[in-house]
Amino acid sequence: MTDTVTLNSGSSKHTLLVVDGHSLAFRAFFAMPVDNFSTSTGQATNAVWGFATMLAQVIDAEQPDLLGVAFDVKGGTFRNELLPQYKGTREAAPEELLTQLPLIQQLLTALGVTYIEKPGYEGDDIIATLATMGDHAGYHTLVLSGDRDAFQLVDDNVTVLYPGHHFKDLKHMDPQAIIDKYKVTPAQYPDLAALRGETADNIPGVPGVGDGFAAKWINQYGSLEGIAAHADEIGGKKGESLRANIDQVMLNRKVNALVRDIDLGVALNDLTFGSIDAGALDTLFKDLEFGARTKTRVLKTFNTGGGQTVTDQGEGRSDNQSQAEPALNLPDNTAISTVQQFDAWIDEHRHDIAVSEDVATFKAMDFSDHDTHISVGENVHHAWTLAAWGDDRPGRSHVQALAIEAGKHAAMIALPCEAALHETLNTFLSQEHGRIIVHGYKELLHLLAAAHLDLDLPLFDTKLAGYLAQPDFHADGLIQAAEHFLDIQVNEETQPAQGMLDFDAESTQPDADEQRLRDLSIIRELAGTLAPIIDQREQYWLMRAVELPVSRVLFEMERDGAKIDTVRLRSMRDQFAQDARFAQETAWQFAGSQLNLQSPKQLQKVLFEDFGLKPTKRTKSGSYTTNASALQDLYIRSVDNEQANGFLGALLRHRETNKLKQIVQSLIDAVNPADERIHTTFEQTVAATGRLSSVDPNLQNIPNRNAAGREIRGVFVPGDGYESLLSCDYSQVELRIMADLSGDEALIEAFRSGMDFHKYVASMVYKLPVEEITGDQRSHVKAMSYGLAYGLSTYGLAQQLKIAPREAESLKNRYFETFGKVHDYLESLVTTARSKGYTETMFGRRRYFPALQSTNRVARDAAERAALNAPIQGSAADIMKIAMIQASRALQEADVRSRIILQIHDELVVEVAPGEADQVTALVRNAMEHAVELAVPLDVSCGIGADWQLAAH
Repeated sequence: MTDTVTLNSGSSKHTLLVVDGHSLAFRAFFAMPVDNFSTSTGQATNAVWGFATMLAQVIDAEQPDLLGVAFDVKGGTFRNELLPQYKGTREAAPEELLTQLPLIQQLLTALGVTYIEKPGYEGDDIIATLATMGDHAGYHTLVLSGDRDAFQLVDDNVTVLYPGHHFKDLKHMDPQAIIDKYKVTPAQYPDLAALRGETADNIPGVPGVGDGFAAKWINQYGSLEGIAAHADEIGGKKGESLRANIDQVMLNRKVNALVRDIDLGVALNDLTFGSIDAGALDTLFKDLEFGARTKTRVLKTFNTGGGQTVTDQGEGRSDNQSQAEPALNLPDNTAISTVQQFDAWIDEHRHDIAVSEDVATFKAMDFSDHDTHISVGENVHHAWTLAAWGDDRPGRSHVQALAIEAGKHAAMIALPCEAALHETLNTFLSQEHGRIIVHGYKELLHLLAAAHLDLDLPLFDTKLAGYLAQPDFHADGLIQAAEHFLDIQVNEETQPAQGMLDFDAESTQPDADEQRLRDLSIIRELAGTLAPIIDQREQYWLMRAVELPVSRVLFEMERDGAKIDTVRLRSMRDQFAQDARFAQETAWQFAGSQLNLQSPKQLQKVLFEDFGLKPTKRTKSGSYTTNASALQDLYIRSVDNEQANGFLGALLRHRETNKLKQIVQSLIDAVNPADERIHTTFEQTVAATGRLSSVDPNLQNIPNRNAAGREIRGVFVPGDGYESLLSCDYSQVELRIMADLSGDEALIEAFRSGMDFHKYVASMVYKLPVEEITGDQRSHVKAMSYGLAYGLSTYGLAQQLKIAPREAESLKNRYFETFGKVHDYLESLVTTARSKGYTETMFGRRRYFPALQSTNRVARDAAERAALNAPIQGSAADIMKIAMIQASRALQEADVRSRIILQIHDELVVEVAPGEADQVTALVRNAMEHAVELAVPLDVSCGIGADWQLAAH
């Protein structure tokens, strides 16, 4: 029978574990993304990390006495002589995996684990030989392999550990498990495989014969030889197919038979858990940039050798003591419920706080001083740590507890608390904010606000620090951040919520307090780990002057929300639903059947079989693509086929209206019934470029390029006490940044001309008078300009403009002939990024690109495109954030009631109070236009109206 690898096999015999090294390496490589596991030099490490982790899991579960790892070697084997096409259709392994195989073998050597290769033989033959050796010596052998050929080894003394969809779901394939699954014994399995064939190995079987028929014949005639002897008795097409392919089947049987008696040059006593080479392991882990915690976890397994190491005589001896995995040093806990207790605790531990005054009080007011270097340094080791627990979702936040830590001592305060303590807490937070470490300032503000508490800009935010240090990594919460940056494993099942994770109110108080103390320790550890990185990369100014103030502005926007006309919204939903149904029925009429318009398979039949249209490109699965772009192309090409064209037109309308209906429904679901406002969550640490995004609901996916999509904006209206909405939008901000950063005089002049920018640029590119520029020429050059700012490839430009790649290349060349410094600037971005390993925005925001050094061309090309994109997009993000800070500050200083409620793409939306329209428009426009001084002035378009759509300009 089968079970998982969570328990020891239960045998009283000593256990030999034999591992298919290539199989495990492949499994590890594809289980974890390369992007999250690569060194600063671009060396992929996901297979090494996964191999060590997975192998350790099996050793911990099975506690083997002996361990051997088998690898394939380059070059053919005797099987290629028997069957020249053997494995001939296999795709080459990814280069990023191949470079890790030697590293895996280095790791095994450093851990004292024997690995074996044998020229002329496969790893499966080495496994078979080791299993035979173990059987003869009285061991129970476990074979860890994802190759079904290993099933022929199974007997009472050999079990195959076969991975399921998830590696942890290893199946113990013993004789009964083979019989249950394949209806044949393990000894008969090679016969079944010979009949069935093996596509992965390019071994042809009997056409039309699968496991079921193969097992039926084997059970009827006993073996492959018996089947061959009675082949003439088997009727039907399958019998004919068998007779026509019997020679191939008999050859297959020779090919799939594993060799069990190779001279490996090793004995069983060579497979004991040997001594660890600590120096070699340290060097390897340093090169791989693995953390100390990973090393400790590996040592914990291999220092104990899974139990006892077996001597030549089979007698056991105790191995080295297991190294305990480092645990977080939890602070001691004091429950606080009165002012007197709080004051006494603060007085006792204030001496642990020593944050320098210049850092504690730093507040950038002039963003032109962004080159000023400010470091947080050792200050994080002498600061308060603050955390709160509850629900931080905007519009429905509540808080249950707050804790403050200093010098490994924590004060825990249940909320709500008595009025006097509440007042004292607010005073403490207002005085000490510049000496406080937090994780997620924006989220913490929601929790504090639920208790009518507030916190001005803190000293350090570990969530923002992690984002600035590694913008391409996004942690879903505190625990994931800890596992990534601290390399510790935390059991999330018992983890209480800090912020967005809901806290289990029924947990016992001691357990809840212990877990909350753990959160405090993690935050402090994160600060200690991330602060030196932030200093070394000169990112602290960006955190303190830009990201933290933006967090506060976003908190206020999320808290206030945006008023929704729910009656209009529901009516719009119903209309879109009706339009979608009508489009569906129209499509059915043209198709002649009620097919599922969401089914690619059914669409392919109608389009390519019934209508006879020329098929689109194939997907990886071998089917033809029916995505939106492909359908649009088919619609254009089918103009002469009235039925097909009518069907495609209705299908496209159905998809569009259905999408709009879903967007509207997501807005309906997000409306808070208490105030009929949407309190979206603005994501500050997701987009690697620095751009903001929104979720619950996603307001950035509201279409703005068609009338139906723009109608959705009309449901956003002023709330009670407000009279209108103001929309202020940057015009061509990326292109202005590109002109400034490149210093291209011709592009700068195009902006200063005062004419239609894209038409003017087109006239320069095509060398024609402005008045002779056609609409297509203008649109092509516009796409070229924005494509460069977004890192769009020539092929991507061709696809977007529906022109041939050579035409796109010609356009690009003409563009660069006109704007030579733009070309030089863009070229310098990739060159500099490849040299430094990162790009920078004009405000010093960095993005790292280890894949620029990758041996994988696809990954390297993608990194080059992103390196082109990051400085311009990142600078645009910085400018918008500074504009938000300046605009919010200007509104507060003017003491107006109007307030910013939305930030979408390059646009700010302000809820305007009666009588403040002109003043607020001027304040916001000024803040946005002067967020930064460029060689080309920033241009802001403003409009005001009774709803968001009417405010458009």
